[in-house]
Parts: sequence; structure tokens; C-alpha cells
Amino acid sequence: MKAKNNCIKIAMLVLVLVAAFATAAAQSQSPVRWRTFVKMTGPTEGTVTLRCLVAPGTHVYGMNIPEGGPKATSIDFSGSEGITFQGKAEAVPAAESVDDALFGMKLEQWSSNFEVRRKFRLTGPADKAKLNVRIVYMSCDNQNCRPPKTETITARIPAYTK
Repeated sequence: MKAKNNCIKIAMLVLVLVAAFATAAAQSQSPVRWRTFVKMTGPTEGTVTLRCLVAPGTHVYGMNIPEGGPKATSIDFSGSEGITFQGKAEAVPAAESVDDALFGMKLEQWSSNFEVRRKFRLTGPADKAKLNVRIVYMSCDNQNCRPPKTETITARIPAYTK
């Protein structure tokens, strides 16, 4: 009887470990990944580029989504320190307008890699400045949507070099 209980315990432990590894593998294979590049274009001016890598067969919804649709992509730079931003964030290429079968409406989306760029100006020394960005987005494939996801990106501002 004791041997049977030990076998059950070992089997349960194996199942828990397999589930944990499967979850970790699924999370590491996200169909959407973000990369950040910060470039100083002058002693006090620079540009931040957020590059979104979108897996084939997946799309990310745009920044202007009508009510009743999916979660719009939003990018919040307000947590940054020692930086003031110039103008609005610009997406390149712009999101395309598509008849979305999952939501039954015309929606903006990106179905391939894109970048969001924003110019900034330092308000003090570069070594004291820090970029803090909060990105909320929603992605789908042709059959399923994933819940909205939040990415937080932190980056130091490099010194200007000619």
C-alpha cells in the first residue's frame, strides 16, 4: 500500500513539473516581442524606437480602435525621467485598415513587424535620464485572440557621440 502511495505521489509530481515546463515554454514563444533602441541625434535630442516583432499569421491591433472592438495598442511614456517628449508617437508603417472577421468590423492592425518612434529632449544629464515605457496591446491569429498584454520597458539614455 505504501509503495502505491509513493507511485501516486511521484506521478503527481511529474505531472506538475511537465505542466510547469509547458507553461514556461508557451510563454517564451510569444507571437509578439518588443525591442527598444535609443539614439541621441544631438547633445540633448534623441529618438526612441520601439520595434514590434510580429510572428507570421498573427496581427496586433492599432492605436485607434472603435468602441466594441478589441483593446487598442497604447504606449505610455509618462514614467520616463529626465526627458520631455516632442510630438506624438509615430507608427511606421501605419496600421492598415482591415475587415476583421473576429470582431465583425473594420479595424486598424499590423500583420507584420512595425516600429513606433518618438523624439525627445533631455532635461538634465543623460546619465540621470531613464526611459520607462508601458505598452498595452492585443494580438490575434485567424482563429483566436490572446488577452491584452502589458509590456514594461526600461532603458538608459546613451551619451551623445558624433
